[in-house]
Amino acid sequence: MRQVHCSFYLRRGIAYVPTVAKTQAGYWLGIEPVDVERVSDAEALKAVLLRAISRGNPIVPTPSREHFPRDVMRRYCGMRSFSAFERTTQLWSISQHGDEYVICPWRRSERYRGAWEEDDERRATIPAGMSLQEVVGKAAELAFLSRDGR
Repeated sequence: MRQVHCSFYLRRGIAYVPTVAKTQAGYWLGIEPVDVERVSDAEALKAVLLRAISRGNPIVPTPSREHFPRDVMRRYCGMRSFSAFERTTQLWSISQHGDEYVICPWRRSERYRGAWEEDDERRATIPAGMSLQEVVGKAAELAFLSRDGR
């Protein structure tokens, strides 16, 4: 079974889903291509997420501090300020950890300005025996329910 890691933003009915690469140092980095698509329901979001996941998680060289790329999402957010985009969006991740998948919403950190942290209270853990289609469908449902405030 291949490793899965996908992050996505949901803002005002638009999904922003970058390809997620793993650096040689072992951390995750959003790269091109990025899918930006209006989604009207969880099924539409699921399709966008599956497309991004199908690209896999390529291994890329670890950028040096002085050559670290700007966040790939800056180009796609459609706002003057990337921080304004981040304040008005939801960030979610789907990842595989051993024998389970983790679907996790992220929240703005209270300790570190401009940082995100996992919202462990709202994290969902799913056995890896479940199909990737089902896991992604569950992530899409949770994101849409959260968006609607339910």
